[in-house]
Amino acid sequence: MSLRPDTWPSWSSQRKKEHKSTIKIEAESGGWRRKEDGVFLIRKNKRPDSISKRRKFFREETFSPMLNEDPPFPVYISDAEYDGVMAKVKTIPAMTLALLSNDPAAQLEATTQFGKLLSGGYIPLIDKVKRAGVVLRFVQFLTRDDMPQLQSMAAWTLINVTAGLSEHTNTVIEHGAVPLLVKLLSSGSDDGKEQALWALGNIAGNSLTARDIVLNHGALSPLLSLMWNPSSTKKSTWNIATWAFFNFTRGKPLLTLQNQMLPALSGLQELLLMPDEEVILYACHLLSWFTQKGSDKMVQAIVEAKFCPRLVELLLYPESKVVVPALEILGDIASGDDAQTQFLINSGALRCLKALLTQSDKIILEEACSVIANIAGGNNAQKQDVIDADLISSLVRLTKADFDIRKEAVWVISNVTHGTLEHIRYLACNGCVEALCDQLTSTDATMLTLCLTGLKNILKAGEINKDKGLYKGVNVYAQMIEECAGLDKIARLQSYDNNNIYKKAVEILEKYFPEDLEVVGE
Repeated sequence: MSLRPDTWPSWSSQRKKEHKSTIKIEAESGGWRRKEDGVFLIRKNKRPDSISKRRKFFREETFSPMLNEDPPFPVYISDAEYDGVMAKVKTIPAMTLALLSNDPAAQLEATTQFGKLLSGGYIPLIDKVKRAGVVLRFVQFLTRDDMPQLQSMAAWTLINVTAGLSEHTNTVIEHGAVPLLVKLLSSGSDDGKEQALWALGNIAGNSLTARDIVLNHGALSPLLSLMWNPSSTKKSTWNIATWAFFNFTRGKPLLTLQNQMLPALSGLQELLLMPDEEVILYACHLLSWFTQKGSDKMVQAIVEAKFCPRLVELLLYPESKVVVPALEILGDIASGDDAQTQFLINSGALRCLKALLTQSDKIILEEACSVIANIAGGNNAQKQDVIDADLISSLVRLTKADFDIRKEAVWVISNVTHGTLEHIRYLACNGCVEALCDQLTSTDATMLTLCLTGLKNILKAGEINKDKGLYKGVNVYAQMIEECAGLDKIARLQSYDNNNIYKKAVEILEKYFPEDLEVVGE
């Protein structure tokens, strides 16, 4: 007769204490976290590097550049546009003469006309301007502190040159524009700062080599001073700064970049506390970059700077577009060492995560389960914290949700099975054995690996209890697996086209169900 969970004898508090303190199930790693190297331990990268350039068009009525929100693409000349574009090409010699003159008014007019000419993004026109040899002249105008409007227009024209092909951007770099643009970030007019920032963002977005040149000329510090002060920085400038930052920091971060960022963390913390939703969102995206791409030293600095309490508060923010990046950051922190995970727990994360498990938003559910899985991949005390937060019943319910959510919920359960006998008994009493068995019909190798690993840990616990004489010497977990058709499902996995899955299934069958095996062919 099987011993069902609801009829199991209650153990005394002394027995609980004894089992928790002296008997533990051996585990390969204590659970899987997502930042570790391995076949299926690497956390999914949902935020790919951004290589982004932008152009500035011209607004006739205000005589000033304007933001084009869409990233540009190389624009070549169609047959219908050929005559019109070629007519513009014919004006380049006259514009060049005015540009090279000593007349400030003519210089400003010519620079403006070149900027307008290039703002359409036509690659042949950008190439013609490059070949005319006037890019150096625009770079020289960046030093004209006595004519801020000319400085600004020269920077705007360079924006549109750098929005072209790599060879066009490299021409701007080779003519020495980068240090002059960096200087404009600190000393120029508000409009000049904005144009310089935009041009540097385009240059950094050209290649990792170009990005390094921008950073090595000290562009990050003035950029951060603009970003960290949204109340005093013009809104349009602040928006460009946040875009440029991601071009500055894309790809593998330089050690020098990380060292420059660490002292600036306090400014980022202030952004998270601001009431402006857009500012909070950008701050989350910036912090997410640190936790995902930064070194262990940088992640530890974020933990020590006490970002976690505010991020936990943001889990209850009414807008999901803020909640999701906050979850991603906390998931990255939870994938660190046990001390970092504990700081997250001490900040009240589990209580807020429990609230999120009742959401209908699929992305939030998936990310919330992912954070919990990383916490459950910690030490046994942290696994107990997950249990004490009453998360397991909600996670079992989510094993019937959409696949991505279901897999993350199973990941949590599988990680907890690496814990103590008490942990496994709790899981078994709360529907986790059936939940794992239900997923054995999946075709996803990671899902099957998680389920088989979890069931193996549970069966191992049953054998320990059996050897101790508990439950009349019966492996009650093996009985539970049989009762929910888990044994048949494990047997079917012998034909699964994956050697790792096959080996795990056979190992479970041979070790825990030998009396049920029938050797085929004898």
